[in-house]
Amino acid sequence: MSLKVKMSGFFARTGKADRKMALDLEHPKRGSTALDLMNFSKKVRVKTWNINGFYGVTVNGSYPKNSHILMLPGGAYTLEPSERIRQIAELFALEEQMRVSVFQYPLSPEYTALTAHQCLVQAYTRLVLEYPEDQFYLFGDFSGGGLALSFLQELRDMGTLPMPKRTAVVSPWLDITLSNPKIKIAQKTDYILPLEELRVAGKRYCGTLEEDNPFVSPIHGDWNHLGPILIFSGTEEILTPDCELLAEKASKLEETEIIYKKGAGMFHNWIMVPCKETDATLELISLFFKGEENNF
Repeated sequence: MSLKVKMSGFFARTGKADRKMALDLEHPKRGSTALDLMNFSKKVRVKTWNINGFYGVTVNGSYPKNSHILMLPGGAYTLEPSERIRQIAELFALEEQMRVSVFQYPLSPEYTALTAHQCLVQAYTRLVLEYPEDQFYLFGDFSGGGLALSFLQELRDMGTLPMPKRTAVVSPWLDITLSNPKIKIAQKTDYILPLEELRVAGKRYCGTLEEDNPFVSPIHGDWNHLGPILIFSGTEEILTPDCELLAEKASKLEETEIIYKKGAGMFHNWIMVPCKETDATLELISLFFKGEENNF
């Protein structure tokens, strides 16, 4: 484990990162400029677009391939994306020459899961029509990972849009209720995620949906015929018990391959911290999108 990871864990614990997130969830800030056009590197070309007023960007490197990542940022379905999301999008665009679209889907408490899914279907439809030669991939972190997996099931059920070739998620929120009994044990080492406040935020996001609806809790959905899925979580986070539960189902699924990687000593959504572990994780995701997971 790198010094950067150790120090990040130390500061999360001593700085009471979970309390800070709890306050942010109670009073979410709006008006982030993280994805504003002016903030992107001059090395990439960026196109902005919107769906019903919700903002999206498409990022291209110098010689983009016909490979297109739809990136869904996390934040407990409540918080706006950080600058780190922009940096990761730029990394895939520049180092892998993959086209990357980031969509800021509707957030709670102003909106609920039904609106988020409706807008996401429209966003994906727009991208598929605008880039008909592209092969699409899904990538999400935290709640964005949960949404990606819910959306994957929705696309399969719709049967009218091309399925993403592969899906990768980091620290996905799989069950909105966070009711897995093992979470109480995991909570002792998670200094980032505030369990009770997340449950409140999750209930708000549900709106009129039941908490076991796959739109909000993808773990309860049908996992067959979804293609290859790569999942990461850390040993020091409360989302890992549900990731482990899902991984146990993997061998019984039809036309779905789940590869689960558990980061020893890693905290929640560590890709938000630039470090060698993050570099390794993003490299594995790149290899996975290329179909080279045998090189893991």
